[in-house]
Amino acid sequence: MSSEIRRGFFSALPLMIGFIPLAMILGAQCSQIGISSLGSYLMTALNFAGGSEFAAIGLWAAVPPFLLIAFTTFCINSRHIVMGAALAPYIRQESTLRIMLIYFLMCDETWSLSMQDIQRRAQENRNPFSFGYYLGVGLSLWSMWSISTFCGSLVGRILGDLSQWGFAMALPATFIGLSISLRPRKDLLLYIPVACSFILSGACSVFWDPKYAVACGAFGGLFCAYLVQIYKEKHGLVTAETHNTETAASTATQNTADASADPNTANAAAPANTANVANVADTTASVATAKP
Repeated sequence: MSSEIRRGFFSALPLMIGFIPLAMILGAQCSQIGISSLGSYLMTALNFAGGSEFAAIGLWAAVPPFLLIAFTTFCINSRHIVMGAALAPYIRQESTLRIMLIYFLMCDETWSLSMQDIQRRAQENRNPFSFGYYLGVGLSLWSMWSISTFCGSLVGRILGDLSQWGFAMALPATFIGLSISLRPRKDLLLYIPVACSFILSGACSVFWDPKYAVACGAFGGLFCAYLVQIYKEKHGLVTAETHNTETAASTATQNTADASADPNTANAAAPANTANVANVADTTASVATAKP
């Protein structure tokens, strides 16, 4: 477990560095609207979702603030529904407390690194999900985000809004990198929901209200992915691996249980096709992360 936690920490290290300027901007903005440094820390420590926190700060003076903030942050965080659905098949074997911790620590970056690790482990015929690796990634990013927000609140009381120093570029750079790393590599038809999500999100930002851009991109891309899947099934483009995705996760779970019962099977392989579980869902979710 400890080696997997360390592996997760070092995987998350580049993103942790990128978290520092972004979280400090958030903390500085909190200080500008009268939120204490402790309040800034608690906001980010209890709600690990940076995009919704920036939105909440921007809407703090709105009337009535509570309902508007709740609705807006729900729309922004709606992408987590898709992300959680893509991750769910791999964590069925985990205990209830572990699952609660997994979803508490789930953000765009944690999800992205974990899905990449799941695909690599599946190709190596290993149990796809590593709780230790996920914990190392999640706790590293969570602690860096909340601590940096606290520090940003302290600095913001002296220097004012830190966004004038150009730190905000860390946000689009992070999400562009995550989206590219999760792009479809074999199934070119999956670029159709990617394009749909991109177009709908951009059109919503330009012609309607940017606050709803993430929700439009997520749900539009998901619906388009559903249509693509129907098209592939109708024209016989679905491979045998895709037909087996519903049973792949349960197979991995059974392999884990067998390994626990019999040491001789500790290296039993979860079939490589587990990397395809929720293939459409995780592709759509990776596009939804392109906006904070």
